[in-house]
Amino acid sequence: MDYRQKGFTLLEVMLVVVILSVLAAIAIPRLAGSSDKAREKADIITAREVKAALDRYEIENGSYPTKNDFTAKNGKITAENFIPAYISSLDASVTQQAVPEENQGFGVQTLPSEGEEYSSPTNLIMIYLTEDGSAAEVRVYDKNLNKDSWLWSSN
Repeated sequence: MDYRQKGFTLLEVMLVVVILSVLAAIAIPRLAGSSDKAREKADIITAREVKAALDRYEIENGSYPTKNDFTAKNGKITAENFIPAYISSLDASVTQQAVPEENQGFGVQTLPSEGEEYSSPTNLIMIYLTEDGSAAEVRVYDKNLNKDSWLWSSN
């Protein structure tokens, strides 16, 4: 009688494990990197929506809201005449990039005059407004929050 055992040899199983390990070593870092890029793009889309709402406010009211119209605390913006009339909410839950909790969400600063430098950002998405409502800018920063490493600007 011919008794042949069915199944895989140890060598065949080890070869499959090695191949899968090599594929995983290549694929996992690429997938992790694409996740970071997707989070950055989501924040850029959010910032564009904020800028569009600011522009709509300017068209309807003749000027942008002023810096004094906005209050930022813990990444959340409150602005009585702007939220929810022009945009539903601006809070920390909207931003996507992985940063410490105190840097999530939105911040507000004074828009620097021509030739002046921007202050260091405090949050992922910064709204820059003038005191007189003459201009507005929105910037998205990367997770390092370096004032020179912004991902997108409305100007």
